[in-house]
Amino acid sequence: MSASSESLAPAPLAPAPLVPAPLVRAVAAQIAASNPEISAFVAASAGSGKTKLLTDRLLRLLLDGAAAEKIQCLTFTKAAAAEMALRLQTTLAEWVRLDDQALDQALLARGITPIAAIRHTARTLFARVLDLPGGMRIGTIHAFCQSVLRRFPLEAAISPHFRLVEERDTAAALAAATEATLARIRNTARRTPVDHLAGILSVARFSDIIAGLQKQHPKLAASFALTPAELKSAVWGALGVTAADDRALIDARIFWSEESAVQQAAHAIANGATPDKQTKAGEMLDWLALDALGRAATWRCWCDLFLLLGDDIKQRGMGALINPKLATARPDIVATLQREQIRLLEIEAARRDLRAAEISCALADLARPLLAAYEAGKVRDAVMDYDDLIGHTAKLLVDPGAAWVLYKLDGGLDHLLLDEVQDTAPAQWAIAGALTAEFFAGAGARTESRTVFAVGDRKQSIYSFQGADPAAFDHWHDAIGQRVRAAGAVWKDVQLDVSFRSTAPVLALVDAVFADPVAASGVLEPGTALAHFAHRAGHAGRVELWPLVGEDPAEPAEPWAVARENRARPSAQQKLADGIADWIARQLADGARLDSQDRLLAPGDILILVRRRDAFTTALVRALKSRAVPVGGLDRMVLTDQPAIQDLIALGDSLLLPGDDLSFASMLVSPLGGLSHADLEALAVARDGRLFQALAARAGEKPHWQAAWDRFAALFARADFVSPHALYTEALGAQSGRARLLARLGAEAEEPIDEFLNAALSYTRLHPPSLQGFLHWLRRSGAQIKREQEEAGGAVRIMTVHGAKGLQAPLVILPDTTGLPPENDALFWAEQDGIDLPIFIPNKDYRGAVGETLRAQATQRRTEEYNRQLYVALTRAE
Repeated sequence: MSASSESLAPAPLAPAPLVPAPLVRAVAAQIAASNPEISAFVAASAGSGKTKLLTDRLLRLLLDGAAAEKIQCLTFTKAAAAEMALRLQTTLAEWVRLDDQALDQALLARGITPIAAIRHTARTLFARVLDLPGGMRIGTIHAFCQSVLRRFPLEAAISPHFRLVEERDTAAALAAATEATLARIRNTARRTPVDHLAGILSVARFSDIIAGLQKQHPKLAASFALTPAELKSAVWGALGVTAADDRALIDARIFWSEESAVQQAAHAIANGATPDKQTKAGEMLDWLALDALGRAATWRCWCDLFLLLGDDIKQRGMGALINPKLATARPDIVATLQREQIRLLEIEAARRDLRAAEISCALADLARPLLAAYEAGKVRDAVMDYDDLIGHTAKLLVDPGAAWVLYKLDGGLDHLLLDEVQDTAPAQWAIAGALTAEFFAGAGARTESRTVFAVGDRKQSIYSFQGADPAAFDHWHDAIGQRVRAAGAVWKDVQLDVSFRSTAPVLALVDAVFADPVAASGVLEPGTALAHFAHRAGHAGRVELWPLVGEDPAEPAEPWAVARENRARPSAQQKLADGIADWIARQLADGARLDSQDRLLAPGDILILVRRRDAFTTALVRALKSRAVPVGGLDRMVLTDQPAIQDLIALGDSLLLPGDDLSFASMLVSPLGGLSHADLEALAVARDGRLFQALAARAGEKPHWQAAWDRFAALFARADFVSPHALYTEALGAQSGRARLLARLGAEAEEPIDEFLNAALSYTRLHPPSLQGFLHWLRRSGAQIKREQEEAGGAVRIMTVHGAKGLQAPLVILPDTTGLPPENDALFWAEQDGIDLPIFIPNKDYRGAVGETLRAQATQRRTEEYNRQLYVALTRAE
């Protein structure tokens, strides 16, 4: 476990110079980059003041006379847009109140020469921006795309009244399209893809793969534009497959040039080896004596003589084919047998690539109509997801038939600012490229100053699952630079490497970690070194490295001893969670201080970063709560996995079908039913009929039985007449269900209950208010709740590295630094004739030579992104 933090103990500090050298370096770079007359690409390391730089760029553009309504700033998140807008308004409001001397200092700090005209403009900017219709154009790229599509729906060939669909509705719609498509496949020809896939894929895994293909729809579009025959030819070519099928592949290889050499080797072994080897040699000779049909029919027997067949096909040791004495005397025989082993290995690899080609085409044949049905459903319902916003806008802006749309946008846009460009997907880059092409081409290259300003950090590109690609980052960096220079404008590359966030010990750790070439892969260009400079010169800081935690050795049990207590050992994850929770509780109890802020350490100062949500994160939340440490919980949770929600779903199932004894029993022993397991046993054993009938007949025997029945009967009478939200509101409110759930499950159940009611409201807004439909939608969508941890108040925050992007904390704990990224990919991409093709390799039986190359490339990309995640995590510490 690695912890990076400010010092938690007093430390003597040397007096800092009045103007630290790193500050001079940082200010010079920021002033150069924010020059409104140039276009620039800024490589901003973590904590180097990226948001300040963007704000300064906006301010200098406004002071230089740029019209506020002709500046567009595209950010990666809503939070970043809000932060930038807030900083801009705050600065402009301060400039109104400052006297001349203070205003001059503020302007000089940003590289602006203060003259009377500039002062006058600075003091009027606040009113100008405040009066701007809609405010400054600062927002996410999705918001920009939505505004463009609202403005030009006919040109984009979409409904003018489209609405954005929630993630949970997207999952439900995709599941519905899957079910409908599979149900329509009835004839033999259309069933072939299903038959290919059914033996190797579960329903759940198939749904995951289809969801993955849907997220890659822009990349998939080109391959699905091909006919099935063209797609098959392309996939065969990408995998290097030449045979039409497995039989043809084997038939082409049952006779080969060295056959006589193998036959001679077999004769030599049969005449001069030990009896067991003579038997093997006899089997070789028998196979070699067969005709083509016989050899093809017994091909596996031939391979089994030379190879160990299984998940990992390997060569048999020479000791299984020839005895050592003969091998020493006849090395030529050994060489011949080894060449045959290599030939057979290559054939088996080719067979696996062939199987991958066949299964990839089967998946494409099934996915094509399925995804088409999903897209048709969205068009029918006039809904879009966030990827659709990007896709439709990119298509609109690059469509030559809609060039006048670019003309209209170009007339209202002079300056484009791009934030977090390392996380920009290729389709998003296409939008930025279309906009900037008009800046520096033809009539768009006007005499007025028109600029592009991009800020990003290749080292922090960690959103590949959203399409971010460092290769696209490099391509567009070069492409935009060439456009700017070709138009005769100034293009400047700027490096920001002074950290205003972290102290020197933390930055020294970061530089030391990535000095290792293995860790630097994907983070730095080969042959370059990482160097950060700390603005907070002389500030104390500390990095602690904790030893790895392992499981305790098992204590041998005494033979025939009856266990008197639970002998289960805590897992290493549980031990680490307990150790971190104990350490945090001890720091808070002992009054640890943050020296630089001159105050005590608070729970809200602590940020715990993990790579994924798993059993460890759950154990850590539980350990912190058991020690009375305020904790904000996980930053994302699956609603249907929460115990309180499972009880509410059981209640809904019971209301829909009281005769379902399992659901009714689950509801009865939940806090909503209020019965004990002893009560359930008394009702269930030796009953006549269904369990709900037994409760109705015997409710009067005990007061709490009667109360449970009365609550259920009241809800049952209303289930068909009120909305799901109204029904559950009554169960949780008037019937005190919330109080009973919280009494048993604790305060942590409160947020899932609220989100459950919000989900019921969301469902009612978009669907008919049916209880059965709501529960089906909730289960199928796998609703995930995202919680904004930056709003956790004074509680410890537990987040994934992705969720913590852009955040910081005085104390950062990294407990998840030793695991490697999982290799569970089944869907790969291969390029053939400029088209990206989906290659499906479900397991080793389908991974040949080309498939192994694709897997190695994917592993390399995954490892490089894992290294970039580590960089992001290490640089969150203040």
